[in-house]
Amino acid sequence: MYNWKNNPDLSSKTDGDYTSEVIDFLTSELSKNPNSYELLFSRGNGYLDLGKHQDAIMDYSKIISLNFEFDIPSVYNNRGLSYRGTGQFDLAINDFNKAIKLDSNYRDAFNNRGMVLADLGKYKEAIADYTTSIKLDPNYWYAYNNRAMSYWEMGFIEKAKKDYETVKDLVGH
Repeated sequence: MYNWKNNPDLSSKTDGDYTSEVIDFLTSELSKNPNSYELLFSRGNGYLDLGKHQDAIMDYSKIISLNFEFDIPSVYNNRGLSYRGTGQFDLAINDFNKAIKLDSNYRDAFNNRGMVLADLGKYKEAIADYTTSIKLDPNYWYAYNNRAMSYWEMGFIEKAKKDYETVKDLVGH
């Protein structure tokens, strides 16, 4: 769509401005092909990036309602993120559960469900999800960071420090 390298018009834009332009382009394309999985998913992701959670939920829900021959775990995961952004934690957990049911190796869905559980103060359950995410991808620094925060909340300071050290090692700082 856009190539920002060596283009002063694009390199001077904020991420939000650029994302809004992409959404406008996708909306225009959707007027020609309103049931396109790719266009709906990309626009939903754009809305998610901008924090327009209700708009993202509508796009992801439309994809699900179209009953494609395949269920896409990432659609449920991203809609779960959008539900989390609106404070609809039960719906978020349901979507993360669906994503995990469809792909039991989906590290992001475990991590994201853990974040909702932590939001609800269910730190022990959150830690279990972060740990599963880490088992699926031992280099997933974000899950270590999230687990560290839950350990800290539970008063397991040494475990939290150990995870924070792992994050530091993984990101190279």
